[in-house]
Order: sequence, then C-alpha cells, then structure tokens
Amino acid sequence: MLNNWRVFPVSVKSDAELLIAAKAGDKEACSLLLAKHRPRLLRFIRTKVKSSHEAEDLTQQTLLAAYTHLNTFRGDSSFYTWLHTIIVRKLYKRPSNSLKTEEILIDTDTPEKQIELRQEIDVVNTIISKLPELERKVAIGTLYENKSHKQLANELGYTRGYVKKVAHKAKQTIRKEYDERR
Repeated sequence: MLNNWRVFPVSVKSDAELLIAAKAGDKEACSLLLAKHRPRLLRFIRTKVKSSHEAEDLTQQTLLAAYTHLNTFRGDSSFYTWLHTIIVRKLYKRPSNSLKTEEILIDTDTPEKQIELRQEIDVVNTIISKLPELERKVAIGTLYENKSHKQLANELGYTRGYVKKVAHKAKQTIRKEYDERR
C-alpha cells in the first residue's frame, strides 16, 4: 500500500475528509493522505540525513508508522505536523554520524564557497567555545551531537525544562554574536 504512490490533484479531498475515511478503514483514502504529504516529508528529511537512500528509508518508516498508528492521531495539529513530529523523534534516535554535518562542504559548488562556509563554521565554533560551560555543553549536545533536551538533562543532572531554557539562551547568544560579526 505504501509503495503505490500516485500523482493526484491536491484539491481532491481535504486532509480532514481523508482522515475520516482512513480511520473508518478506507485504504484508498489512507494511501492518498500519505501520498499527499510524502514529497514534503521527503524534502525535509533530505535536509537532515547524508544520503538520498537513507532519506527514502526514513520517509518510508515514517509513513508506515503513521499508517500503523493512524487511529492515535487526535487532530490537535495538522496531519503534516504529526508526521513531522514522528520523523523528528526518529531522527533524535539515529546515531549522529548519519546526520549532515561537515558533508555540507562537499555539496558546495566552488572552492570559494567551501572556504566561505568553513569560515562561517569556524566563527560559530569560536562563539560556542566562549559560552559559559553549561551553555557550551548544551549547545554542543543539541547542535553537534543531536541529543534531545531529555538526554542532556539526564547526563548533566538538570531538569529537561532547565536544559531547554539553557539551550534557548545559548542559541540566542550564538545568533547575536554571529550577526554582530557579519
């Protein structure tokens, strides 16, 4: 069912109509609903992982999870937001070496752009190195090691809410310092 992707007019049915039908057991409606959001979901995932194959695999896993747990969708958010939440959770559980970091240098067009990008990365790393110890640990954990606030809270011995607050403050500081240096 999930491999049978079709091209269809976006205006065929709304997500709400497709959800009602899919929850009632209409497999065609479920297939249409998932197919409708697949391209956008795949584009998002491709920005987060190294290979297209890995992105396709994660997209398929996410859509399968959505299909399997469709009855748990309460409708508090849009359907795409729900899919996005599923994939973000999957990404947090993936090893950090499968996520994009230095590979962005390989994808740049020219050596000049690579140098420019390397300089920007160095500026951000310098800013992070000057942060207070806890902010630095949280920034490195969230930005480079792809750890969740909960994981960091457990490792550092703080509450998740406090770590989230520290992460927000660190990101604000990094943005401010970066903007001042530009």
